[in-house]
Amino acid sequence: MRLGATVQESRGSAQDRAQRDRESRLPISVVAARRATQAATAPVRGLAELLLLRPGPYARVFENLILALIVLSVASIGVEAIPGLPAWATRALRVEEMAVVAVFSLEYLLRIVAARGKLAFIFSFHGLVDLLAIAPFYLAGVDARWLRVLRLLRLLRVLKLQTHILEATVAERTRELADKNAALEQAQAQIKAELDVARALQLAILPATFPAKPGCDGAARMIPATTMGGDFYDFIELSDGQIGLAIADVAGKGVPAAFFMAVARTNLRDLAARHADPGACLAQTNELLCAQNPMDLFVTVFYCVFDPRTGVLRYANAGHNPPYVRRADGSIEMLGGAGGVALGVMPGGVFPDHTVRLLPGDRLVLYTDGVTEAFNAADEAYGTQRLLAEVQAHGDGTAAALIERICRSVTSFAGTAPQSDDITLTVLTRQAP
Repeated sequence: MRLGATVQESRGSAQDRAQRDRESRLPISVVAARRATQAATAPVRGLAELLLLRPGPYARVFENLILALIVLSVASIGVEAIPGLPAWATRALRVEEMAVVAVFSLEYLLRIVAARGKLAFIFSFHGLVDLLAIAPFYLAGVDARWLRVLRLLRLLRVLKLQTHILEATVAERTRELADKNAALEQAQAQIKAELDVARALQLAILPATFPAKPGCDGAARMIPATTMGGDFYDFIELSDGQIGLAIADVAGKGVPAAFFMAVARTNLRDLAARHADPGACLAQTNELLCAQNPMDLFVTVFYCVFDPRTGVLRYANAGHNPPYVRRADGSIEMLGGAGGVALGVMPGGVFPDHTVRLLPGDRLVLYTDGVTEAFNAADEAYGTQRLLAEVQAHGDGTAAALIERICRSVTSFAGTAPQSDDITLTVLTRQAP
């Protein structure tokens, strides 16, 4: 604000100096007359600035007065057209017309005084409309024919003022909208940057590689449907060379599901080192999640413990999709023990343990329903049969290669349809000795 004032003061000083230079070249009588004229018109310029140039309550009141008089004068056309109008009404219309013209004349003079280029204003469209709105009255008195012309000209006056108000309102609203859009874009950019960091952190907490153990190979991938996902997988190195594998799907998507996913994974990983049986590990994880669940979320989990030396796989299921085992001969079987209650629903859950043996060349395929419930543009689901076809056709390769084939198949099937849920896959292979 001070910088703007300084600029204005500098400009004013320059103008004053230029004015003094011009006056120094004029006769003293001319200079005195000009200064006397400026002193006499100073109150009028102050009134013009107060009513026309300076935004404020006085300017709004004066503008509303002009609008009211325009409406009144236009309405008088209809009154005057009434047959047999009493004499007193005719006199009232004349008085009303004189009052209206007096105010219009004052406004016209104030606009001439306020205008920098006075001739330019007089011959402008607005200046001519202002002049024609009052000139017929002074030229023809109260002659009715001229009054009707005058009132028609005042319709242009209405349009002029309304256009001025509308343009000012539109300009003000446009500035406000631009400011709000800029603030919104800045806030959205900040939110996006924070979500991108959160997504990177979420993916970073998931294991990037399978534990290096002889006799087995594994791989996993998670593809969130939104910036952050609710699925997770985990590889946990346990005692005696065993490996814990988990795959889970939190109800919902986005930030709430991502936070609950982090809590569930942390609890499961911590408890896996203390509970050798998968069912006991899930039961204790369920107790913790029920006590840390203010939003009533839940998560389905399949957790298993694999011994690479013997091929024995012990597992428990908490409401998750049952995995499949592709045998070395190409046959596929679904693991039993499906069902159960998801974690976080209610305390006291029991999750039975089950056992299966993986032979050399066998592959365990874990997945979330984001795979089988991926939809294409025709609203058709990918389904279990397409998943099993990919597992059977490409199950002889590495775990990472099989996951890549399945992901490509799902993406190709969905086409342009948006991803409806998080996609997570985990494959464990028992290698031949």
